Amino acid sequence: MKIHHVAVTVNDLKESVDFYTQILGFEIARQFAREDMGAYAAFVKLEDFKIELWQFQDTKEDANSLGDIKVIGIRHIAFEVENLEETIQELSKKGLKFTKPKLGASGHHYSFSSDPNGVALEFYEK
Repeated sequence: MKIHHVAVTVNDLKESVDFYTQILGFEIARQFAREDMGAYAAFVKLEDFKIELWQFQDTKEDANSLGDIKVIGIRHIAFEVENLEETIQELSKKGLKFTKPKLGASGHHYSFSSDPNGVALEFYEK
């Protein structure tokens, strides 16, 4: 078994696709519309990892249902990087803001930033 993708509901699909492709280096794998759901979506990929981005006409800020795809966000998406300090410097030049790096319980350093929707992005040094 392996992870296929993570789905994130967003406020603005174009802005989100631009962020993941232009800032983080993902490629657009597929874009499509679901008129029956009042939605537009895109898969962006980085190597074998995919993020499915959804924009609905009627998104929600919160929900009681765990499986409600119309709720904005996700807890966080973690990216493994070779050198945390270099990654922070490179992405800061592209406008990202980062938390102060911390040492995790695993003995690895990490820092957080966010995408245009406020989805937390963890950068984890392997």
